[in-house]
Amino acid sequence: MTLAEAYEGSQSIATGHPASRAADGLHPVPRRILEIFPPAVAWVAITSPAWAAVVAPTLLGYFLVAFSVYWLWRSIEFSVGLLIGLARLHGSQRRDWAAYGQQLPGYQRMHHLVLVPTYRESDQILATTLDGIRNQSVPAEQVSVVLAFEARDPEAPERAARLCQRYARAFGHLLVTLHPDLPGEVKGKSSNLHWAARRVQDELIASGQLDSRNLLVTVCDADSRMDRQYLAALSVEVLSHPDGRLHIYQPAILFYANYARLPLPLRAVSSVFSLYSLARLAATHRLVPQSTYSLTWWAARRVGFWDVDVVPEDSHMFFKVWLHLGKRVKTRAMYLPVYADAAEGINLWRSTSSTYQQIRRWAWGVSDVPYLTLRTLHAQHIPAYMRVQRVGWYVEEHLVWPSHWFLLTLGGLLPPLINQVWAHSPIGVWQSAAYSTLLGLCLPSLVLAILGDVWLKWRSGAQSHLGALLGGLPGFALLPLTGLACVALPALDAHTRLLFGRSLAYQVTEKVPSRSSAAPLARAILP
Repeated sequence: MTLAEAYEGSQSIATGHPASRAADGLHPVPRRILEIFPPAVAWVAITSPAWAAVVAPTLLGYFLVAFSVYWLWRSIEFSVGLLIGLARLHGSQRRDWAAYGQQLPGYQRMHHLVLVPTYRESDQILATTLDGIRNQSVPAEQVSVVLAFEARDPEAPERAARLCQRYARAFGHLLVTLHPDLPGEVKGKSSNLHWAARRVQDELIASGQLDSRNLLVTVCDADSRMDRQYLAALSVEVLSHPDGRLHIYQPAILFYANYARLPLPLRAVSSVFSLYSLARLAATHRLVPQSTYSLTWWAARRVGFWDVDVVPEDSHMFFKVWLHLGKRVKTRAMYLPVYADAAEGINLWRSTSSTYQQIRRWAWGVSDVPYLTLRTLHAQHIPAYMRVQRVGWYVEEHLVWPSHWFLLTLGGLLPPLINQVWAHSPIGVWQSAAYSTLLGLCLPSLVLAILGDVWLKWRSGAQSHLGALLGGLPGFALLPLTGLACVALPALDAHTRLLFGRSLAYQVTEKVPSRSSAAPLARAILP
């Protein structure tokens, strides 16, 4: 398709479909109350080591001990999940998914639609992603790609023309879309995906070029390099489960693609999010999608595609499908890696700023608490205990994110300084000792994380020799500082914006094109 055709198609359907919006039908008063609740609780928890040390020191002590027990449990859960993830990742990459799929009825009829939303990413970054899709183990004619550009990007037409010329015959279909800025939409990935999906429906499915009954959709970030067996494994997972067409599929997102170029202080931050992305796959009961994920076209179509007024489109899309289609919907883990770029800039300051903005955008998922809570009240087709659990898990995640650093550090430092009478009392001594001992028991999880990080980096090819593999270890010693600057503060920023009713625009993470080829990832993407 030419750029002229893409532009004309965009204009022809600009008002042809009603947009799907998260805010439709939500009463503004309870919605605002639920927007205020998580940030307010987070701020109370964060500041408690200061004010509660004066007004209720014993109660604060019990709270800190209880939190240290909780953190120990989360550390054990992380360790078990990481060990499971490392073992399953190794086994899954060694399996010939295409050969196994040939034995399943319907495997050869499955077609893959990969949506690549992009805004101002360079030709090189997009080409690396498209090469990863082109090198999949499924036949090229069974793969269609949508390059979903934003019309507000002045360089999009020329970039799209170059990429179309290069990849025109690489896939079954290559569709270019230009998403215009429309009133009532939030600029970003979700509204772009909605537009791209509508174009696919009108251009490829309505014309009979694609069969929607056997169509699997993968949302692929512009800097994501999928394991070469990912699409084959996706077909197998969908076909091998009786509810496979209802599920959403989440791979392990590993931020190692540009690891060697990151400033040393930020490498451990990239490693922590990679390790967490792998470890969390084991807890499928509370798993929600992140970044790159897959679902059937049937499920996406049934819920009206992506909402146009949200920023955190990945978790929101899962909640939307779950609320519409019922309790059998779940996120299933796929133990195959998708390598992505960590946030990066041209220097340490720009890299830190880019990391801050990216994690703040992820933490903006807290804005979905009102949507999830209010929608579950009306989802009577889902058992009440499942609805309560789902809301509870999501709220828990977004309460711990901005507050854990402050409770783990200031919780042990401030109360004894502020209230020395309590600190020297028998109950104060016992509470402080219990708090310190329980947190000390979490250290083996950190050791395991460091070892897992070295193994994953070696598997990814991000580092090739022992010195380089171990070169990032000093970054873990800096985690008390980088964890505050690049994890806790951006999450607290997102919460505070929500608390005061300030919206957060979708900001694309700055990406620096690699100065070398994608060859270092060969070890990871080859079985």
